[in-house]
Amino acid sequence: MIKKNSLFSVIFLLLITKILGFWKLRIFAQLFGASHELDIFWAAFTIPDIIFMVLIGGSINAAIIPILTDELYDKGKSSFNLLFKHLTSAFFGLSVLFISLAFIFAPQLTSWIVSDASASMIFNMTSRITESDYTLFLNLFRIGLLSPLFLSVSGFVTAFLQVRKQFFVTSLAPLFYNLAMIVGTYILVVYFDFGVTAIAISAVLGSILHLLVQIPSLSKFYKEKNGELLNFKAIILDSNVIKAFKLAYPRMLGVLGEQFNTVVNTFISFTLSAGTLSAYRFAFSLHMFPINIIGSAIAQVALPDLAKYSCKNEEDNFRKMLNDSIQFSLYLIFPIVAIMLVLRLPIVRLIYGTGAFDWQDTLLTAWSLALLSLSVVGQTVVQILLRAFYALKDTWRPLLAIMVGIVVNLLGAFLLTNFFSHYYDWKPILDQVFVQIAQANGDGVLSVLKSFLKDIFKWSTTRGESDLAVGGLALSLSLAYFFQMIVSGYMLNKKKKVLSWEETIYPSLLKLLNTLIMIVGMYLVFRLFDFQLDTSRTVYVLILTIVTSIYGGVSYLIGSKIFSPKEFAKAESLIKGILIRLKLKEK
Repeated sequence: MIKKNSLFSVIFLLLITKILGFWKLRIFAQLFGASHELDIFWAAFTIPDIIFMVLIGGSINAAIIPILTDELYDKGKSSFNLLFKHLTSAFFGLSVLFISLAFIFAPQLTSWIVSDASASMIFNMTSRITESDYTLFLNLFRIGLLSPLFLSVSGFVTAFLQVRKQFFVTSLAPLFYNLAMIVGTYILVVYFDFGVTAIAISAVLGSILHLLVQIPSLSKFYKEKNGELLNFKAIILDSNVIKAFKLAYPRMLGVLGEQFNTVVNTFISFTLSAGTLSAYRFAFSLHMFPINIIGSAIAQVALPDLAKYSCKNEEDNFRKMLNDSIQFSLYLIFPIVAIMLVLRLPIVRLIYGTGAFDWQDTLLTAWSLALLSLSVVGQTVVQILLRAFYALKDTWRPLLAIMVGIVVNLLGAFLLTNFFSHYYDWKPILDQVFVQIAQANGDGVLSVLKSFLKDIFKWSTTRGESDLAVGGLALSLSLAYFFQMIVSGYMLNKKKKVLSWEETIYPSLLKLLNTLIMIVGMYLVFRLFDFQLDTSRTVYVLILTIVTSIYGGVSYLIGSKIFSPKEFAKAESLIKGILIRLKLKEK
């Protein structure tokens, strides 16, 4: 069973971290704008980020936490601490090797990026890096390589503490990382004129702070036995270290596959106009908000318990924990998706609608957000299903599911961007069909549909002129995560029967029904107030958004008493707890 206090404290800290992340980007925009110099920074940090994600980031959940959990509950704290030391040393050594190679060959890599036009697309650049940028790129790249060095150690400390259920402090670490990025960048640019190098230095300082903030908690649980020195032979021959690499290897391949997916999507996105590409990026950042907060928090809190139940062969507890995590995540995610769908335009206007961000940018970003919001459910559930696989020490099946998602996304990105680029060719045809059906006049409907289906291939394989082509990137991602969720669930059930109609599918459908009722009601309220208010003014857009959201939230909460009584009881308990605390403060 998910502990409410741990979960909501993690959600709260992740929310603050995400807000700081937006503030960080705002500081970057304020200091550098959409400049070529800032482009160079993002490109220079791409490889250090990949090194960390492939070697460490993917390994933490896939291998380290499950193996450490087994050791803690099988052999006790002393053996657990020794294994932590061995694993940290082994993976840190691997990180040092790759970072050293990247540092040594940085000049050659920089020369390739400067001379090859395709490198600009691979590194998601909006403008070419030239010979004059060589020194800056090289310096930023080498500074950036220090960041994964500290984060690799910090990542293992995070794994250690999460196994010991110290979720609060591990959630503080990324919060302090963002704070260091904000404060460090501002001070070094404004007072010391460091330019974009200030961001690189701040990232390194942030990674150090990410580690240091966890050290006091680590020292409470980790006790060195007589100050033992590292025994490299013991580390290399440790069967659990070998097992960790075997488990981590498929996840590393999965991360590389996801990076390849990103590169191909970037190539496709460069065939779109600059404005549509920016709209997609803005929408993508918005849709990740609930995933990073709710999905990540629930998956993070669930993994150590799933690993414990797997270790102890407590199948009933494992199944209950997994289904409780899925159902509670869906309970929290569904209303957010509903709000994104119905209020996509006012949300985009309130967050981005300033300065040069005009009405056309708003429409394109809202269009992308609507289609991306469909992926929120898939991405959230996939995070939890992946943790179930990792707890069962299975990293190959998730890799297959990830590959399916990548293939669907790549095919979809190509076909759907083409299809939506012909939006104004096929939209009138569909409108005609709907009008005929609404008027109960079936004459010609079949012939029109046949013509529509016949032209789909042409629309999907040729590029039209509509900027709505950007919707293809958004919808392909949503489809990819939907298929990855289905394939992951199917393969997980083949390995261990944990998902069922009664515990998984039926309650999910009830939550979906409650959400659809919420969407219909919200839409009616939205349209009613939209006609009454002057939405050209920001204050009225804000009122419209708040009123419609409140109605939707109340509607969903009341409906959940019927459709999701278990989750409703948790929400009711939480609300009562908050009200009691507020009353005590007033006294």
